[in-house]
Amino acid sequence: MSATRPPATWLATLHFAKGMAYVVVTVISLLMFSQLGLGVALTVGLVALCHLPWVLKCWWKPRVAAALDWRRWVLLTQLLLAASFVAMAFAFPSVWQLFALLMLTAFLTAIHNVAADALSAHGDDQGHHRLMRELSRKFASVVGQGVLVMMAGNLQVFFRNDVRFSWQLVFFLVAALFLLLFVWHAYRLPSAVASGAGVAAPSAVPATGGVWRLVAYLFFYAFAQGMQAKVSVLFLMTPLRGGGLGLSPQEFGLVMGTLGIIGLTAGGLLGTLAIRRFGWHRCQWPMAAAMLVPGAVYLLLSLRQPGGLHVVCLSVVAEQTAFGFGFAAYLWLLRHIAWREYGKSLMALSLLLSGVCAGALQEAVGYANFFALTFALGALTLLSAGLLRKIPTKK
Repeated sequence: MSATRPPATWLATLHFAKGMAYVVVTVISLLMFSQLGLGVALTVGLVALCHLPWVLKCWWKPRVAAALDWRRWVLLTQLLLAASFVAMAFAFPSVWQLFALLMLTAFLTAIHNVAADALSAHGDDQGHHRLMRELSRKFASVVGQGVLVMMAGNLQVFFRNDVRFSWQLVFFLVAALFLLLFVWHAYRLPSAVASGAGVAAPSAVPATGGVWRLVAYLFFYAFAQGMQAKVSVLFLMTPLRGGGLGLSPQEFGLVMGTLGIIGLTAGGLLGTLAIRRFGWHRCQWPMAAAMLVPGAVYLLLSLRQPGGLHVVCLSVVAEQTAFGFGFAAYLWLLRHIAWREYGKSLMALSLLLSGVCAGALQEAVGYANFFALTFALGALTLLSAGLLRKIPTKK
């Protein structure tokens, strides 16, 4: 195999696979467990635990890197992901078998993500290739939480609310997709690259004395939004009598899986452009303030419970755009610290713990009070941003 395959022939599909597996673990699983009749606390708690592979990445990544080169890891994990999705289809509707397989899928997804990023680092890292990678991941989100969720809903209508059969077909389809991606990448990926090479050098590190404030920033900046993110998915589909908005799977696929992803992408691009134009420190406060918008939007939605789909669409687009804009500051800093791998594990720990707390809290107080509390906890975002306001950085 040639070592000089043009990146354009495999970058997009590689990062589409990366995004698709992550969407199945973090979003589709929420809807699946919810339709199996699990409560909010158990549903959100089980899915939040799937962040564990990313929390432990600092421990297992060196061992993975020593075992095989990144190309073989990409191919192996894609093949095993296809098999795990088939197994999930057959395990339906056994909750604990599904959860065990979901945890396996999460570990495979985490390894695949690391291998895909490392392999991409050896390609031509031009600006349009970076944009291609990002858009490919967002397109995977549209397909995963948009098209596939709408397909599940349509199948349930066609087969008269047969939840089991509809999700089995969805998982068979995802398995077939990953099998096709495996075949394509076996032919198109560049030749083997040593796993220990190709890591870009960090560009900045907090000066002495700022480490613990940086730790607090990485853990608390998006903690309230992490609590809200998974519960808001269930809120959109919970019936009106249960305090939600009562969206069907088809409506959810349109609102969150399509329009929401467009808003998130636009907000992220605007945030990145703003940081490049004005600098991170000047953008930090406006971006931290933007992180409060999703909490305010969901609080209003839970209080008003609007019946018009157009109101829900506009609200979700607004909050996702604001979140994408505000989260750009966090992602920029994460890419520019010396110990970024530990930073990513800390981010995953924040998502895990916030998710585990969120479900039980929502069941205790209801949707409206839950979103009021998470909006108030948005103060952690502002406080954590203030911690880094005066910290200088050194090259």
